[in-house]
Amino acid sequence: MQVYANSNRVALKTLFFFIAVLFIAFLPVSTFLFSLKNDAFTGYLPPKFFMSESIHASHLPLWNPYINYGIPQYGDMSSGYWSPITWFIAATLGYNAYTLTLELLFYILLGGIGMYKLAGAWKLDYYIRIIAAVSFMCCGYNVGHLQHFNWVSGAAFLPWCFWCYLLLLKNFSFRNTIVAVLLFYMLAASAHPGITISAFYFFFGVFVFCFFKSNTSVPVWNRIKQVSLSHGTFLLLFVLISAGMIAGYLDIMPFFLRGHKVALVDSLSNPTSLQSWTSALLPFATVKNHSFYNTDISMRNSYFSLALLLFLIHACLNKKTNWQKFLLVAGMLFALLSSGGIFKSLAHTFIPFIGYIRLNGEFRIFSLLCFIIIATIELDKFFQQKKTFQGKIKLIYYVVEIIVIACIAYGLYKAIGNKQSFLFSTHSFETKNSIGLKLKAFINTITFYDTIWIQSFIQLLILWSIKWCLKCSNLKLLKNILVADMVIASLLNLPFTGVGIASVAQVQAVLNKSPTGIPIPTLQPINSIDSIAPEEKALIGDWSMYNKQIGVKDEVAYPIILKNMRAYFEHRKFSQENIFLKEPFIFVEDARGRNQIEIKSFEPNRIMANVTADSSTNLVLQQNYYPHWFYQNGEVKKAVDPFGINFMKAPVIAGQNNIIFSFEPSGVKGAMLLSFILFVVYGLILFISFFKPSFLSSPKK
Repeated sequence: MQVYANSNRVALKTLFFFIAVLFIAFLPVSTFLFSLKNDAFTGYLPPKFFMSESIHASHLPLWNPYINYGIPQYGDMSSGYWSPITWFIAATLGYNAYTLTLELLFYILLGGIGMYKLAGAWKLDYYIRIIAAVSFMCCGYNVGHLQHFNWVSGAAFLPWCFWCYLLLLKNFSFRNTIVAVLLFYMLAASAHPGITISAFYFFFGVFVFCFFKSNTSVPVWNRIKQVSLSHGTFLLLFVLISAGMIAGYLDIMPFFLRGHKVALVDSLSNPTSLQSWTSALLPFATVKNHSFYNTDISMRNSYFSLALLLFLIHACLNKKTNWQKFLLVAGMLFALLSSGGIFKSLAHTFIPFIGYIRLNGEFRIFSLLCFIIIATIELDKFFQQKKTFQGKIKLIYYVVEIIVIACIAYGLYKAIGNKQSFLFSTHSFETKNSIGLKLKAFINTITFYDTIWIQSFIQLLILWSIKWCLKCSNLKLLKNILVADMVIASLLNLPFTGVGIASVAQVQAVLNKSPTGIPIPTLQPINSIDSIAPEEKALIGDWSMYNKQIGVKDEVAYPIILKNMRAYFEHRKFSQENIFLKEPFIFVEDARGRNQIEIKSFEPNRIMANVTADSSTNLVLQQNYYPHWFYQNGEVKKAVDPFGINFMKAPVIAGQNNIIFSFEPSGVKGAMLLSFILFVVYGLILFISFFKPSFLSSPKK
């Protein structure tokens, strides 16, 4: 079994190299020439935008009043609410089209650096660690899921958690424990819940493997005591720092529509189908022919470089290390899970929490992580043992070369023979007045057969280059070839899976129409609230999440769905007339009298209104009824009562009333404070330990 070693700190030149690769490989995004597509701005920006606007207005973002009549923001598992990175950006620069884009690029870079560190655990050559990092940064998962923000942010922390967990298993110390706690917390706070659940099973597998394969000379009982101490300490510190996140999620689960296992048929949606794994050789071919791949385009790409594919196959056919055996089994299991079908059905039924994961394509990030490590270990063995271009690697090479040449012939035959190619397109691009529209017009002319012969031709050139590097035993050149390979693959696929036709500036121009801060909403009927043009809505999503007004005519698609809120919109479908749409977000129930309302102050968590009523009645607040809402009239403070299906009310008396609605989740706020304090404390301890290496470290034996 390999000896774990703490890899050297990332040198500045290596860091700048990664930044340069990131900039070039994601050029359409890094230059802001094109904006991220679909969900990035329509689903992930709204909660982050609200957080920054609320914080800059000196309000704690607990309740978001703008999304479908309000949601508890701390219960949003998709927004990265509990991530310190989210809070840092929200509290400093604030969220907009540019900062969201930069944050996404930062996560991709972070994942690459983490993979570089992780590869050092097996004492791999410097250039091979570079290869591992670039392969992970530009892998098909990241390229395919740029719009799925918490999928990319979750992937970024996986190699870091793997690295620190191996470090903790090798040497239990308080310093290593705190490093592991902080990194695992960042994973849980940043990732999509599906990645967090999958990570639990992955690291449990790592634990079992390491427990039975290491320290065999130590008695089992002693190993159990060591493991109990190290993991008990880790779990205790992790639970404490996660107190806010745990409290927030537990708070919303009883009222959350998705707080239970999804139906079996829904849990099989959007897999990485088995045919999608052809992307390991021909990633560009997955952007067309949707009927063949039978899944969403974002779920298909699993490319991690042609060179590493060759050495992954070589590892499968060769004698493997124990780590390669374990990672191969883990990688294949997650690949089967990602494919849906009977494998996911069995897991849905028998494995706890897997049934909560609806989109199966996210499982494949664990497969790619495993395959990259297996292949880089094999590549390192090849060069360390000074092997030549002979034997199995030569056979594998020529088999792949024959397949690639056959794909070139097939693609050209179908494209030219049937005239199904952009080469025969009569579409004029001169009429398009923007780069985005011209690119979209060109993309529409590319056929499935074009993607096959174009990608195969590129792969043939790369194969020839790889063969030259292996014959000459030139690892540095091989590293450069692999970098070029990943950059080309990324640039080819981004126009289809990563970016839209608009620029970041165009998206920001729409966002600039949003009022600054947290203004007092206008007392106007819900159905009179202004919207924006359809083409602008396509860029940023529903305007109700940005216009700082309260109320929507129809349900806005958003992951957080409260049960009573869904019941309200379902009722609306069958109701010919809805009186609530004719009223402002806050109104007096008895409209016959001469009642007056004046909003004195408005905060997301607190609304103060002066109400003059002719008789005793109710003041109705069109916000989703949820625990922790209170009303106060004078000295009296009580929990609000529900009104209708999902709104809330407070009683008013004849005459003057000073009504205050307040959202006060005291338990969640207390847990949040504890998490904040512990994050700072853990961070300070870690910071001090870097300057005093003996601080919290185990004594040398």
